[in-house]
Amino acid sequence: MIKVLLVDDDREFVSSLSAALGGNFEVDKVYTFEDALRIFEPYKYDVALIDIRLSESVHDKRGLDILKEIKAQDPHLPVLIITAYGDIDVAVESLKLGAEDFIQKNKVSLDDYRIILNNLFLTGKLKRKVSSLEARLEKLDPARIIGKDPKIEEVRKLIKLVAEDGHVNVLIRGETGTGKELVARAIHSQGIRKNNPYIPVALASLNKETITSDLFGHEKGSYTGAITRRIGFIEEANGGVIFLDEIGELHPEIQVKLLRVIETKEFTRIGGNKPIKVDVQWVMATHQNLEMMIKEGKFREDLYYRIKTFEIYLPPLRERKEDIPLLAHHFLSLLKEQSRIEVNAISREAMNLLMDYDWPGNVRELKHCLQHAILKAKLSGKKVIEPKHLPQEIYRQDEKDQRIANFD
Repeated sequence: MIKVLLVDDDREFVSSLSAALGGNFEVDKVYTFEDALRIFEPYKYDVALIDIRLSESVHDKRGLDILKEIKAQDPHLPVLIITAYGDIDVAVESLKLGAEDFIQKNKVSLDDYRIILNNLFLTGKLKRKVSSLEARLEKLDPARIIGKDPKIEEVRKLIKLVAEDGHVNVLIRGETGTGKELVARAIHSQGIRKNNPYIPVALASLNKETITSDLFGHEKGSYTGAITRRIGFIEEANGGVIFLDEIGELHPEIQVKLLRVIETKEFTRIGGNKPIKVDVQWVMATHQNLEMMIKEGKFREDLYYRIKTFEIYLPPLRERKEDIPLLAHHFLSLLKEQSRIEVNAISREAMNLLMDYDWPGNVRELKHCLQHAILKAKLSGKKVIEPKHLPQEIYRQDEKDQRIANFD
């Protein structure tokens, strides 16, 4: 059941829409500004529909006041602004205040409202989930770089530098699992844009058919299935930081569009004709050899020089092995808090194995290794991680090294 707050002074429209929505929607109907604020409670509703004008006055915009109040109390509640009048200035104002969309009553059928509200419900559900996960992640794994190696000390200094600048384009380079997204989050959390959005985008995971819409958004009716306007990732990041992970995966056709946005600081949604200005700090990452990709014609040279204004290189774990104990105990503490288990130490023999391993999967592999070892220790009823609790590729590596030594 989708819980809807409907605020509109047109009682006939409210009655018709409530009937059209049917049994999947539970609608609370109010007709005035005062009643809307009286009945509203944070997290009580899944979506809200608010009429701009709640009286006959052409100057009445009390719907926007309700929007402000609702977003202040429940920022992730999707709000659809509705009106009988087409007013582009009001539309822009409502979107700036946090509304998900703006529609004219006479241009949308009652049946379409079911689809629109269901989509908004899913959007709100996802935003609440992401917000909850981000809050938990910030508590359990804050955006700080663990390590005392000089290379990591240098990375921390560079993060602070670009974060305080807030405008320079940053390219983070390093092998898979070295913590490139952690660096991106640190740039946001330590920078002048920390109170504005941070939008991480895993380019490799986006659908090739919809990636343009995902990044740039689209207007209602721009293609089959585009029932409502969609705000893309770039527009969502306005004022903040956008992190494009694995930039080397981007198709050359999209590379051209991205280059244009970076250069001009504006773009147009699919199906739109009005340029949209954006102010973001571009942070991108790759584990690929972009220089080789340029020679092979897979990556645009002009985009390459735009995104590598400032580079941060993350060393692989095998190049900073003295940090392994720090990282291992850091992950052990985090995982212990998450899992509520009693494993609280790593034996010297197990730590020696961790130090001797080359970690092709880098820091990410180390974290997964600790997760594996904690579960195995728990199964054995142990509070200390021993060599036998480690994954086979690490535990057996010691036996392999001994065989080689004996052969020599």
